[in-house]
Amino acid sequence: MAIVEENTMILVTVGTEQYPFNRLMEWIDSLIKLSIISPEEKVIVQYGSCTHLPKNVEAYPILQPTEFQDLAQKARLIIAHCGEGTIDLLATLKVPFILVPRSHIFGEHVDNHQLELAAALRLKGICIAQSKQELAYFVSEPKLASLGKAPTDYYHDICDSLSQRFQDRALLFLLLCDQFNLL
Repeated sequence: MAIVEENTMILVTVGTEQYPFNRLMEWIDSLIKLSIISPEEKVIVQYGSCTHLPKNVEAYPILQPTEFQDLAQKARLIIAHCGEGTIDLLATLKVPFILVPRSHIFGEHVDNHQLELAAALRLKGICIAQSKQELAYFVSEPKLASLGKAPTDYYHDICDSLSQRFQDRALLFLLLCDQFNLL
């Protein structure tokens, strides 16, 4: 992996889903061609299973967690799919980010849970791009947003609340939460 100075690049990530997110790759390619993303700016793309890659980027199918976290901390902007694991990491960083949800209609995921999560996050002031035009706007005007809590923190809260409410069945709730790795 190349050495990147702090706040000098854009990191794009689509996670490690088995479904390609070529739509986002095409948007990034277009924004570079239109110079909305400066051709001089370093763009690092973690592309997973995408079959279309933007030109003039540094691309990796997958990054090790420590490499990814290091790049995320050094980025001036992160453009990411709306996956819970990625959002959990973004919640810990002080880096502007834009979320682009995958859509079932384009074959980018098995359902529309990322669109549903994006709708809830938009209400919290998070930059959600559902079109190339929205992405272009947010790239031109990046803003630092705070999630307050990571999505998985809410799962822990729900498990705690349910186990307190139904104390006689607390063991059942603890087992369920443990089954879904929520403890």
